[in-house]
Amino acid sequence: MQILVTTLSDGPKATVHRDQRRLTGTAFAVGRGTQCQIHLPDARVALVHARISLTDAGALIEASPHRVVHNDREVEGAKLAVGDVVEVGPYVLIVEPPPAGIALALSVRVSKRVSTKGSMALYRVLMRASRASKRRLSYIAFFGVLGLALLAPIASDLFEGQTMRALGAGVIQVWNPGPLARSHANFAHECRSCHQMPFIQVRDDACLACHAQVREHVPKGDAHGLVAMVLDESRCAGCHRDHKGRAMTPRAQQLCTDCHGAVRHADMPRATDFAADHPKFRVPRIERSGLKFNHTLHLDPAGVRAPREKRTVLGCESCHRPERDGARMAPMTMEKHCSECHALAFDPQVTRRQVPHGPVKEVETMLREFYARLVLGDIPPDVKPPRDLPRVRPGAAPTSEERRAAMQVADERAQRALRDLMQTRAVCSTCHHVSRSGAEWKVAEVKVTRAWMPRSTFPHAKHATHGCLSCHDVRGSRRAEDVAMPDIARCRECHAGVAETPGKVASDCATCHRFHGGKGPWHTARRGRS
Repeated sequence: MQILVTTLSDGPKATVHRDQRRLTGTAFAVGRGTQCQIHLPDARVALVHARISLTDAGALIEASPHRVVHNDREVEGAKLAVGDVVEVGPYVLIVEPPPAGIALALSVRVSKRVSTKGSMALYRVLMRASRASKRRLSYIAFFGVLGLALLAPIASDLFEGQTMRALGAGVIQVWNPGPLARSHANFAHECRSCHQMPFIQVRDDACLACHAQVREHVPKGDAHGLVAMVLDESRCAGCHRDHKGRAMTPRAQQLCTDCHGAVRHADMPRATDFAADHPKFRVPRIERSGLKFNHTLHLDPAGVRAPREKRTVLGCESCHRPERDGARMAPMTMEKHCSECHALAFDPQVTRRQVPHGPVKEVETMLREFYARLVLGDIPPDVKPPRDLPRVRPGAAPTSEERRAAMQVADERAQRALRDLMQTRAVCSTCHHVSRSGAEWKVAEVKVTRAWMPRSTFPHAKHATHGCLSCHDVRGSRRAEDVAMPDIARCRECHAGVAETPGKVASDCATCHRFHGGKGPWHTARRGRS
């Protein structure tokens, strides 16, 4: 469910600035805390002053243990209807008729009764004061503005002492052009955190002092000519403009299309709108993963044979599960996803033990140690030693010659078991490409691609209502090299461009792409420049 919050503020020349936001959910916090969805930055408002909840019976506001004024009555909670007026500290929330698809519409502004009280008192004082000449008034106004707007703000830089620093920090607020972004609200009165030098625009150094993990737009080696020059000269504040409201991350389509709609580059095709002017998805056709995998076999509706059960029916979710953030799929491992059906037993007639799923050297070492213990008479309870395996008499102390002979026998049995795993019984070669060079066995390195479109983002959690096979149809795939990625036409069935289209989701560039998609730090070579 969604609500529409319209924040009204007075602009220049008696204009009213409207800032609209759509919030999704069923419960919304109201207060001065930065975690509140409806943020009211005033000391007379509690951190979490009230909560608005959407139910089948309508919208409710609950303020306990605090109180709000609902239609001129001080209450702890009330049901909201169109036309209701709710006062929270100096703010007025008016319930307006909601547009289609919106459960509740609110307008928020500072109460005129609160905001004009101070100005009326000042007006009475000025009326009782003695009159002065125009020249004297002009001098007073000139030096007053000079001291208030110039000297006082930079007093902390010109003079030492806590008093002057406090004076500069307070008076400098007259230069504040608007409210800070919600993420910067905690240091709203610490201007020096960003404005490190007077009369100089905010430098990238100030931003990177906190946002050190921000990455470049594209890898430096991928940018050439005009593209490289534009990116090198761009500043953090060029896109992230503060003092413009609560949202600081830009989503204007024009910021992207200024470059991607005009610049011609082989690695940067033209793109202005997802619905009408967007290049086709570029996905590699061959995945050299080093694995053998048959999707058709594993997705058989009749199920696959498992060692402990007759048939096990598998689905995509049996192996592919999203990570905690819901964006990518978590890596698959032998222990979690394959070991139930694919056992790594090396000598089933002797023991139920299995070799580790790892490098060939580790497997070989484990086999040698296992057979060496049997030859030397150290037989575990769960092992039935083979009759043809020579062993040292229990309790006897073997000589060095006997030990050498025992190790030679253990090595021969280990090599035989390893050959059974790799070749005779084809345990390892069922899923891996196995080769042999002389006496050394080699298993092809596994390289599974996790991000097929690394310069875009796809949250699987938000698409959970669609079945996996609706986009990744692998029911006819018999090779691991098959890449079952959807094309752009499949995405356009649900996603439109920037313009709202009935039955589709309006999608701008930021829906699927992150600006900071490179690997290196942002502007590493330009630290210190403005």
